[in-house]
Amino acid sequence: MTNTTKSRTLDKVPRILRFSLVAFSVYVLSGIIPISITHFHTGDACPVIGPIPACYIVSICYAAMGIASLLWTKPLNWLFFAGATPVILLALAGTSMELMGRPTCPVSDAGTPLCFYSLAVGIAMLAIFLVASKMEQWLRRNRNGE
Repeated sequence: MTNTTKSRTLDKVPRILRFSLVAFSVYVLSGIIPISITHFHTGDACPVIGPIPACYIVSICYAAMGIASLLWTKPLNWLFFAGATPVILLALAGTSMELMGRPTCPVSDAGTPLCFYSLAVGIAMLAIFLVASKMEQWLRRNRNGE
């Protein structure tokens, strides 16, 4: 494998990671939007933070992360972090409450609190975003140094 071939292969990795972030966002939204709609109709599908249901906040935040990943420009990094921070903090709070024996999160068909999944996915998406961003910076720096 020549250096040019390796370089072209490495150039594709951040793009693949970016599209995995978009896929994660779409997958999560496909699960949380029905919960948000149920909450809109019944008023009791997800916990409420002040006057705002947590599922609405989480839906907006995952959409923000998906949009930032889809557009993928440095000025939109703030949008990804603005989405990831509340998602991770809310999921961490919900997970903590669940582990302390105070059920607060909607549950999956298997009975697992959805905040467990949201915490894992939120952290995974943040890690992928950071790796892709750093890799893109490294590729740009090495491309300019040639």
